[in-house]
Amino acid sequence: MDLDVFWDLLDESTHSASDQRERRAWLTSRLALLLPGDIVGFEVLLSASRGRVNTFSHWHAAYVLCDGLCSAEQFFAFQSWLIGLGRDVLGSVASCPDALAEVPAVRTLLAVGAQSWPDAAWPLWPGLERVPREAFFAATGRSLDRALAILGCVPVTDAGPFSGPVWDLDSPVEAAVRLPRLWELSGGQEKAA
Repeated sequence: MDLDVFWDLLDESTHSASDQRERRAWLTSRLALLLPGDIVGFEVLLSASRGRVNTFSHWHAAYVLCDGLCSAEQFFAFQSWLIGLGRDVLGSVASCPDALAEVPAVRTLLAVGAQSWPDAAWPLWPGLERVPREAFFAATGRSLDRALAILGCVPVTDAGPFSGPVWDLDSPVEAAVRLPRLWELSGGQEKAA
């Protein structure tokens, strides 16, 4: 599994399904047709992609976007959602968490406000981490975790722990300084006034 195939599968899942549950099912069935080594490779690339946005700064960006309603568990699902938006979005946001303010899906969500989002609109994709495990089991009848352990790979299974500085996620000053575009777009200045 190379990086281009990984992203092609994720992109194709967007066009082959109408919601995240269908995307997961499509990805699982598609991966199950591949060689076991390719399924392992998908998991390794998924974990590596998640690791690019598994920082406290990215959690803070998700927290601002979700109007403070982003637990560590939800942040893990948020990382999956970011990955699901594609290679370019992930690359941009991985480099600068405040770049989230330039993502069209984020701008749409912030225009409505978190309090008005229906459940299906939340920027979360729960269950993406199960896709390679279910596909590997369907293809081989064995556990992916065992195969990863044999190879010495440790998958990312939850958000954190974070290295580097941490700060108060509820601090409007921290948000305004660290995430100025996202903070302004979220209406943070009006909320803080």
